[in-house]
Amino acid sequence: MQSQRETRELLIISRRREEDLQNIEQSFAPLSVSPLSGSIAPGCVTLVDATGRRQAISVNWCTSYQQLNCMLRVLFERDAVEAQIQRRYIEEEKYDLCIDEGKKVTPLTSHKWSSIEPGTKIVMRVTIQQETSSLSGVDYRCHFCGAVNRLGARSVKYESRGRTVCSTECRECKRCFQITRSLTNPRKRSPHSDSNHKTDAETLLVRNFHVQQISVRDLVFRPS
Repeated sequence: MQSQRETRELLIISRRREEDLQNIEQSFAPLSVSPLSGSIAPGCVTLVDATGRRQAISVNWCTSYQQLNCMLRVLFERDAVEAQIQRRYIEEEKYDLCIDEGKKVTPLTSHKWSSIEPGTKIVMRVTIQQETSSLSGVDYRCHFCGAVNRLGARSVKYESRGRTVCSTECRECKRCFQITRSLTNPRKRSPHSDSNHKTDAETLLVRNFHVQQISVRDLVFRPS
């Protein structure tokens, strides 16, 4: 009897999960991976995932960070490689969301959520923690293709300063990235963040990333 009851409960949970996924999929208007050529559907925002795939979603899914985050988790509950990669980054909390307006990037966090208007472009980015001996360097070697990029004055954000920055396009692989530099450790730091391993699939598929650089000297003198 207990086994039958547990089986019924599992079936109910499974059906509810399928219904949630269907509801989310119905709210999406899939677009191409290439830049949008036309206008966005009324009442929708553009979601650009970490692989560069663009989709129009209802603005009703963007009323809070928690709601959009929940939608992403369900969206990537698929067997496709790009979905599996992004689901892993979400589970490991190695991603972030932002509004990218070209010359201005606005972070979206649980404690700082902007009012999302129809037509907004929301970008999901893979986050990469990197130790550096200097926080004043003007060059950055792309994490994915290895090309050296010269950084402009607006390409780097220092957490001690309030100004906004723009995203940078790698001169070689054309991936879009942003760099944030800090003298203090990130609030959440993975014990294996230094390695930032990447698979062949990630090298091919990930298109948007955010590099979080931290001074090595801060790590050396950090209290245990």
